Amino acid sequence: MCFTQEKTLTRKVAELFVVFHLEKDYEKDEILEIYINNMYFGNGYYNINDAAEGYYNKTPSDLTLFEASLLAGVPNAPSVYAPTTNLTLAEQRQSQVLDAMVKYKYLSFDEAEEIKNMQETRQK
Repeated sequence: MCFTQEKTLTRKVAELFVVFHLEKDYEKDEILEIYINNMYFGNGYYNINDAAEGYYNKTPSDLTLFEASLLAGVPNAPSVYAPTTNLTLAEQRQSQVLDAMVKYKYLSFDEAEEIKNMQETRQK
């Protein structure tokens, strides 16, 4: 958000100062909100609100868990994982997101499997 992609020691040191400043002034949830509202989701969508509206014609709070978990994987590589670019790859990435959510106990195994079954149903 503040720096180029240049890989230099000066940039890394500057990033550390920004991180210390952010953590001093903001709670973790606020930092996550700032991050999510400034990341690229493909197709010209530069925040979660635009992505939810553009891909699903919904607000983020109205997304289903299937839709939200699909969008969660997009910023990793928007040119590859955007649902309009390659839905199969997007759903493979979604499975990785769901597995991580189970690992860190945000979802049960059964809930994740139910969403993965929705992928399979859509593909038939």
